[in-house]
Amino acid sequence: MHRESTRSRFEGSPRGRRRGGFALVAALAVLVLLASIGSMMLRLTGVQQARSSTSILGARAHLAARSGIEWGLQRASAAGGCPAASTALVLAEGALEGFRVEVACSATTHVEGARTRTHVVLRARAEFADPGAREHVVREVGAAAVL
Repeated sequence: MHRESTRSRFEGSPRGRRRGGFALVAALAVLVLLASIGSMMLRLTGVQQARSSTSILGARAHLAARSGIEWGLQRASAAGGCPAASTALVLAEGALEGFRVEVACSATTHVEGARTRTHVVLRARAEFADPGAREHVVREVGAAAVL
């Protein structure tokens, strides 16, 4: 009678060892591939978060510049012209805390019939952080009014 062996016929041969070695190399290659995909996904997530943060700071800078324009228009209306050629404001409250706003004003006077009109041009530049910093943003807004 033919007795069956419980051992595989390739178990002790070099062919069997090659198969086990190939599986190990394939498993390592898959692990390296998965690790590189994971690190790439983490890097992309960080870039997206930085972009989102910069976008929010940009919107806040725009609002800070607009508040500088409103401040300048209110002062110009009260004075009947430019209160100063340039004024620096440091915002220290709420979401605009930390923004520096510079408001520049120029005015010209024109005579229309019997009335004298003052044409006021305002430029506001809002800046957050120092140049070269990762969160550095700058926005400029302009406005003109006839008083």
